[in-house]
Amino acid sequence: MRNSWPLALLALALLAGPAVAQTSYPMITHVAPVAVQRGKTTVVTVAGQMNFAGTYKALFEGGGIRARVLPAKGKAPALVRAVRLELTVAPDAAPGVREFRLASSLGVSSVGQLVVTEHPVVEEKGDNNALARANPVPVPCVVAGRIEALEDVDYFKFKAKAGQTFTFEVHGARLQDKVHDLQKHVDPMLTLFDAEGRELAANDDFYFADPLLAHTFAADGDYYVQVRDSKYDGDPRWVYALLITDRPHATHVFPMAGNPGKTIAVEPVGSAGKGKGVTLKAPSEPGLHEVVLDLGGGKTTSPVPFLVSTLPQVMEVEPNDTPDQATRVAVPCGINGRIGAPRDLDHYVFKASKGKAIRVEVKARRFGTLYRSSLDSVIDVMTTKGAVLATNDDAFGKDSALVFVPPADGDYVLRIRDLNNKGGPTAIYYVEVDWARPDFAVRIDGDKAMIGPGSRTAWFVQVDRRNGFQGPVRIDVKGLPPGVAVNALTVPPTMTQGLLVLSADKAATRDAQNVEVTGTGKIAFGGEEKDEVRPATPIQEIYSPGGGRALFDVKMQTVAVTEPSDILDVQVSATEVVLRPGEEVRLEVTILRKAGHAKGVSLDVMLRHLGRVFGNALPPGVTLVEGKSKTLLGGGSKGHVVLRAAPTAAPIEKVPMAVLANVSINFVVKVHYASAPILVSVRK
Repeated sequence: MRNSWPLALLALALLAGPAVAQTSYPMITHVAPVAVQRGKTTVVTVAGQMNFAGTYKALFEGGGIRARVLPAKGKAPALVRAVRLELTVAPDAAPGVREFRLASSLGVSSVGQLVVTEHPVVEEKGDNNALARANPVPVPCVVAGRIEALEDVDYFKFKAKAGQTFTFEVHGARLQDKVHDLQKHVDPMLTLFDAEGRELAANDDFYFADPLLAHTFAADGDYYVQVRDSKYDGDPRWVYALLITDRPHATHVFPMAGNPGKTIAVEPVGSAGKGKGVTLKAPSEPGLHEVVLDLGGGKTTSPVPFLVSTLPQVMEVEPNDTPDQATRVAVPCGINGRIGAPRDLDHYVFKASKGKAIRVEVKARRFGTLYRSSLDSVIDVMTTKGAVLATNDDAFGKDSALVFVPPADGDYVLRIRDLNNKGGPTAIYYVEVDWARPDFAVRIDGDKAMIGPGSRTAWFVQVDRRNGFQGPVRIDVKGLPPGVAVNALTVPPTMTQGLLVLSADKAATRDAQNVEVTGTGKIAFGGEEKDEVRPATPIQEIYSPGGGRALFDVKMQTVAVTEPSDILDVQVSATEVVLRPGEEVRLEVTILRKAGHAKGVSLDVMLRHLGRVFGNALPPGVTLVEGKSKTLLGGGSKGHVVLRAAPTAAPIEKVPMAVLANVSINFVVKVHYASAPILVSVRK
């Protein structure tokens, strides 16, 4: 995801930034302290790039957090790099990492992340770069710290008794994955020392790049834990939350899935798993949740991921190391298992019919999600004699998946293994084994909309059609701020992308709200056809060194009405276009600028960056004719685009598109303004 780029171009980027600077939305890089305690009110500072002036609201994922924007001390400068928030967290607020955004008169920010904890929060203080200068901390607690410079090493001192087991966990790298523009990321590691400075234990990369360490102490005394970057690097924006606890701690739960509302016996994995198993009542809603396990006697664990599935559930039965020992399962089902030791192999046998496709998908380890097993899974589908018929690795992050079409009636064997022959208590997995039912998923590029009164912007909708699904998908947007509207959109069967144009009324007033985008399609399977609704996943752009555009899934889709935009309107000479195969049409474009705005503007009908197309809602066979279009306006206000239908273009009716006016924030970041929707048809 991190690309190299010529140094000369990097220098050009730095020089070009101020020259093309436009009104920009705030870009959050970090928050300090990065952890807040439930039932407490805490003042935090949110900082980043561009301008935070006029911040009036904070929007949080989930409930239980109230925010008040605190006024600046003294006279506020025109360019504000940070704002202070007073956060009041409810006693029953769900613990864990929360996304949030800031809304300002200039726009709605990129996503920031905050840790909510039940433990007291202690802030790192002073120079604690040596054992002798370690910050004393209570146990349990969460330390909110920062690896702010090269060779920064943070020490914390605590007391422990013989036989006590402590767990240490860092949230650091996981708080930076969604940062819009952070050129280098922290890779934290933990090291434990005794009072004489002897190293007792260390860990790096337990939760992807974040460490976790559990240790049982042999004697009473003072001990020290050190947090540093594994490469001794540092950055003022590298904040972290260090959990230090002597309470039962769970990293995973096994089995990791169950049916809605069912009470099942589970085993906590981690220091909480040293006793007997416990029971868990699964949440009632299907999907991935974080749950707290009740250990009895008033003791509970840290939140652990748990998947709720409506499939019949099956538990792995050992020994199942060979095809002859395979656990018998029936399709469809969900399998809970664990690669419990190095070189462990798990086999399952199932009956299948010739030509009836079966989907197999492992859910265990996926970067940027709550799937945090240590398993790097590989799927093999074999004959009962062990001949491999199909295999897969890394379909979804480190998780494997495939669709298997049986060549004949009979029994087949599913094998689950670790790619590197590793295994252990944390190598848990869940496998969905189901008929390859037609299905779809929806993603939205981008994750936020900022619209001045009378202006518009656009989102590109991506429909991922799976297992032969060919139906139309209707897109709905719920929860828009007052005065904001969106066009009707149904992505037709011959397309995988569509366009939503969000428009703010001229009388719309400043506001920001999280919205819900869904896709609805009719799915036919087994003689039944019914409407299925799928939530859309918002995707935020993440900029790599050199200006490359990467994408990262986030949870908040946000719409804001701002002050009047730099581009007040994008006017096009037609609101409907009818093309015959082989025909061209020219659309005249006029942009209306805010008074005093004379910076460069480019036109497009696609979402592109450095020559790569990220979004294209044109009907199949319809293209932009680059050589006949005037799209580089510079400081001007008039241009045109030419569309062409290929001679082979198939008939299609009223597909919405828009002309985008792009203004650069810097060398890599653009803000897109849109015309009203233009309905494009191809007719013979």
